[in-house]
Amino acid sequence: MAFSFDPGLSTLRDQIRLRLADTDAASAVFDDLSIDAMLSMYSYDEACAQLAESAGAEFSRMASVVDNGPLRYEYQERATFFAGLAKSIRSIAQPAPGAPIYTGATGGQMSRPDLRKYRTD
Repeated sequence: MAFSFDPGLSTLRDQIRLRLADTDAASAVFDDLSIDAMLSMYSYDEACAQLAESAGAEFSRMASVVDNGPLRYEYQERATFFAGLAKSIRSIAQPAPGAPIYTGATGGQMSRPDLRKYRTD
């Protein structure tokens, strides 16, 4: 599995890894190709949300609790975390770094509505 992470956040892949807390090569959730594929199909925020949902789905398929000696892993909590993260990302979606900010405003001149039929004089 190809994994790369630059703490300088020089690429969108690095920024997504940081946002999803997937910065440790020893316990990586995603490979570089998966992140790049999502970035090629979706906007930055939607790619993050899609990857978070994917991680949540993967963890939900695992046993809910695994005891390994003194260590205890609760994968259901991870699944819930990533599902919540996807929802949070979508609720605060922002343009990709360097992209123009979308305000919802449209350009051009607004025309006045024809209100003649509502005149009472």
